[in-house]
Amino acid sequence: MAQIPTRSLVRRVLGHPVLWAVVCIVVALPLLGTGHDFWGFLLSSLAGWAVAHAVVRALFRTRSTALSVVVHVVLSALAGLVLFAVVQPGPWPVPVPPTLRTALSYAAITFAGWIWLALISRATAAVQAASERRAAQLVEPEWRRDGDAWTLRLPVVALRRSTYLTVSAMLGVLAASAMAVFLLVFTDVAQRVGPMALLLILGWTVGLPVSLVVRAVARSRTVEVDVRLGPGGVRVRRTDGRTLIDAPLNGIRTLFVSSLNAPTRIVVRPAEGTGLVLLVGMARRPAGSAPTVPELPPRLVRMLEGAGLEVSSARRNRTGEVTLARV
Repeated sequence: MAQIPTRSLVRRVLGHPVLWAVVCIVVALPLLGTGHDFWGFLLSSLAGWAVAHAVVRALFRTRSTALSVVVHVVLSALAGLVLFAVVQPGPWPVPVPPTLRTALSYAAITFAGWIWLALISRATAAVQAASERRAAQLVEPEWRRDGDAWTLRLPVVALRRSTYLTVSAMLGVLAASAMAVFLLVFTDVAQRVGPMALLLILGWTVGLPVSLVVRAVARSRTVEVDVRLGPGGVRVRRTDGRTLIDAPLNGIRTLFVSSLNAPTRIVVRPAEGTGLVLLVGMARRPAGSAPTVPELPPRLVRMLEGAGLEVSSARRNRTGEVTLARV
């Protein structure tokens, strides 16, 4: 068995977080309960973080990911129990000097917090990785060249633009009303919890149920359409033969496409008559298909620009969005 050089061993010991955690606690003890109490609190908190950092680093280095996750979850639960125990008033089972008890209480808070944050970060990374793998396997719809035009077939929720704006406004009013009612009825609770906690409460109690209802209604209105853009104009026709819009290019005021940002959609505003909104992300779609709208092909954009529609550089357009407007 190879021996570790003395210099390397000393460097490892001096660089280990647990050693510095002990140093921080030792230095913090005489400071607590004095005029330098803040520095004692800071050093105690730093000691808890250092120990948690060492534990998390060891967990991440574990070769077995499953074992690492299980230990991390168990450790998070134990950290919560320990934190609950140390902050309780009354004597501890083992006699501990008051200053040491205070230092360990401060350290336990940062220890548990860092363990929990690491677990949340780990879970978030796993969910994101799984989401990215699923997204990579989804089949995205494509624009297809059909003579001198481009066609796109996809399931959508088709709404008049006026209906879409009315529903959006109603949902906004509902959200504002729910917040106002909550603040009036539960004034004491609203004053005690922070803004983030208030948003979480309203999100779970109001936002989630409304979102589920809206999603269910939208899916029940899903239809499959063929979108055709070409020199002959813009035509959106359902696969059952019903035409939703059929207008020449010189009769189109704006064409908006949101490829990635929710809700992914296509919006057509003719110069006369009501506009049409095709909601893609909210529609019921076949398994394995992506809820996205493909970006307009460059040749299609040039054709639309040749017909008098110019790409807008409006600041409200985000990445994945394009607006072509008639000037």
